[in-house]
Amino acid sequence: MTVAMAPPKISSARLIVCYAAILGTLPYLTLKASWVTGGSLGLRDPSFVDSDLMVFANLVTGGMDVVAVLLALAFTYSWGRRIPAPLVLFPIWIGTGLLAPIVLDIPVIAADLTTTQSADLPLENWVWAVVYGGFAWQGIMLLTAFVLYARDRWWFVVTGTVKPGTIGGAGLLGIVTALVCAAFHAIWAFGPGGVAARGQDIVIAVLAVLAALALANVSRGRFWPRLVLVWTGAGTMAGTGAWGLFAALTMGSADRAAVLAVQVVGGALMMVSVLRRLPAVEQAT
Repeated sequence: MTVAMAPPKISSARLIVCYAAILGTLPYLTLKASWVTGGSLGLRDPSFVDSDLMVFANLVTGGMDVVAVLLALAFTYSWGRRIPAPLVLFPIWIGTGLLAPIVLDIPVIAADLTTTQSADLPLENWVWAVVYGGFAWQGIMLLTAFVLYARDRWWFVVTGTVKPGTIGGAGLLGIVTALVCAAFHAIWAFGPGGVAARGQDIVIAVLAVLAALALANVSRGRFWPRLVLVWTGAGTMAGTGAWGLFAALTMGSADRAAVLAVQVVGGALMMVSVLRRLPAVEQAT
């Protein structure tokens, strides 16, 4: 007779992190649902979201938060470990790239929001605080849930060291791209724009440089600290670059599009390069 095995019990801490992450998506999803259905929640100028292009943009960005909800659940419950790795890793990698810079820059963003009050913008001032506060909350909680999930599913990455080897042409090209893009973001940080935007450029530049250094030294010592730096820096390059291109298409501002396109490609090359080292880590444990 076969005895059914009970599924492993989920810790209270993981459940709290999961539903805290989901809670962080609700304000943003509420705003998006209102705007897509013709509501005016948080809008000074309702015509701002009336165009087909803005409806599409709101559907896309709202959908991204729906994906965050699904990821939080997948990282917590046992069925999430049966999902093919690429279907989990790609969205959380992009999510890391979009959310980590906001988390790191949130003190600057908060200071900017408390000192900048403009009546000319189409959104109420409180909307910015709700949106960025929600993103920072999601970043902390969702990435915590992912770390706990990855520790269980890919434990060898945490405990292993990587065997010596080269990062290949893709890795070298990714490193060069990261340094070039970091230079552009450093220049943009001292150009025109709000304090929060300048802070974001500085954070992106720093993360890109750290990722380049980590990838260049990936075969030295423990693998996971270098993987974390490449994951975050390359994800930031790809995520913010892709978002910048999306904004350029929807807002009609393409002055940085070429750099952002190169940035996306560079981030992808760095991530591919570091993931190719995973078999060497598994063999070394």
